[in-house]
Amino acid sequence: MGFNAEKNFCRRPDLVSQELSLSILGALIFQPSLIDLVDLSTEDFPIGMDRETFAVITSLWENSRPSEIDPLLLCEKIGGNGAKVFIGELMDGRVRLEPEIFRNRVSELKKKRLTAQILAKIERQAKSGELDLEDVRGDLAEYDRLRDNRGGVDIREQLMSGGALQDLNIETSYTVEKVVPRRSIIVLHSAGGLGKTWFSLGMAGAIERNEFFLGLKTNRRPVYYIDLENPLPLLIDRIRKLNIRDVMFWHLGANVPPPKLDTAAYALYRQLPPGILIFDTLRAAHDGDENSSQDMALVMGRLKELRELDFDIFLNHHAPKANERIYKGSTAISDLADHVLKLYRSRRGSLEELQDDGEPDPDATFVLATGKTRFEPFHLYLTFNPEAGGFSVAEDPNLEALEALAGYIAGPGRGQNQSAVIEWAKTEGVGPTMRSSFLTLLNRGEREGRWRSHRGSRGAKIYEPT
Repeated sequence: MGFNAEKNFCRRPDLVSQELSLSILGALIFQPSLIDLVDLSTEDFPIGMDRETFAVITSLWENSRPSEIDPLLLCEKIGGNGAKVFIGELMDGRVRLEPEIFRNRVSELKKKRLTAQILAKIERQAKSGELDLEDVRGDLAEYDRLRDNRGGVDIREQLMSGGALQDLNIETSYTVEKVVPRRSIIVLHSAGGLGKTWFSLGMAGAIERNEFFLGLKTNRRPVYYIDLENPLPLLIDRIRKLNIRDVMFWHLGANVPPPKLDTAAYALYRQLPPGILIFDTLRAAHDGDENSSQDMALVMGRLKELRELDFDIFLNHHAPKANERIYKGSTAISDLADHVLKLYRSRRGSLEELQDDGEPDPDATFVLATGKTRFEPFHLYLTFNPEAGGFSVAEDPNLEALEALAGYIAGPGRGQNQSAVIEWAKTEGVGPTMRSSFLTLLNRGEREGRWRSHRGSRGAKIYEPT
């Protein structure tokens, strides 16, 4: 978010505090009742327009409890030539925050303000030659108490019962059905050159236009595409083919390139109004060792901070070509992500993975499936044609096999154990030939409710119709 000279008369150099203050005040214009949820005072805001705006909002709320603050009345009470510009800036994007997010931002603002006060005090004492180390230690201890929620805080007030949590109007929702849960970190991994960029660009365009993506419902949000890997001419060519208009791109070739996530400049991402942040790729977004759990924990921790500011985080990541179903790097990536997706190739009529021989298989389909997830598992079958705009939904190559197995288990195979089912399928040529792939198919059919299983007298898995 940029600011011209007229707007800068009341600004601070701390960009993070600046954006926190703007988002809190903007939320209060549309939801003044949020004031009652937190311990917030004028002293928490910088001197100037921010502090004066909060004081007026508080007065209006205490006097008449409006559902929203009238911006014209607010400007009138603040007065001055810059009031209309400032209030218009606060309302840009119609900031609305869930109570949980609002509390987090207020807490973050308080910490930033205390840090600034401590540093200013130390600077004053140093210049006067009266630096009191004991005084400094006391200030730092106060900061630690606030940071760790210890100082003056009754920890019992931070606890909520299960019943109270159920009463909150917060439910799992999706920016892209099944693919992008709201306020989550999603990792999409596949081998290099397999289509991650096509996939994420197509998804970005669908979110932007509020259109279905691969048959899945989308919900419009601001989309920020952070491209740290692709050549600009290639990116532009794909944007044209997909007719992407309103997605905002931050490319490596910009005058100020996108900051790496393991540098202090990552805080620049906090300035963006909440939306979906797509990083292409995760490996290019940091300079650490992707095999180091410590390095990746730092990166993923910073992404979690952005997530708690109401961002969706979508990370394109690489997989080794020798095994397209796993990703490169530390297990911390999966452990700290919320929703892991894998994109790999499969032969029609089976789940057998193709080995990369340098030539595309005209009969290949692609599988998009969940790995580790905190949400609903799913899988889709896709085809890919760059001239037609990338990926599209394909027929399920295993549907016929699933229906044949369901018929067998409901008929002559009722009560048969797993070995007998596998032997029948092998004789009839039903399903994949690899045992591991066939077991995956059996598990899928059971998960989808096509049949059920139980353990027999000797521990054998017995199949029955549902």
